[in-house]
Amino acid sequence: MSLQTLAQVHATHDIQRGHNVVRHGWHGRVVDSFSNWSSTTYSVEFTPEDDPAAVLPMSGLTELDVQPD
Repeated sequence: MSLQTLAQVHATHDIQRGHNVVRHGWHGRVVDSFSNWSSTTYSVEFTPEDDPAAVLPMSGLTELDVQPD
């Protein structure tokens, strides 16, 4: 199953990319997807629970990292 652009998702575990950390359970929205012959990765904009006005983008995520709400 692939996630559609603009789908609401949540992080299935803590994810760290450089200095950015998304905590387990944070909600976000798929903004793009990239498919190749073996897999699909996603770019997701997460909303931190402690600052709903902020947006934290992350790319290279898989369906092991995010699941639909």
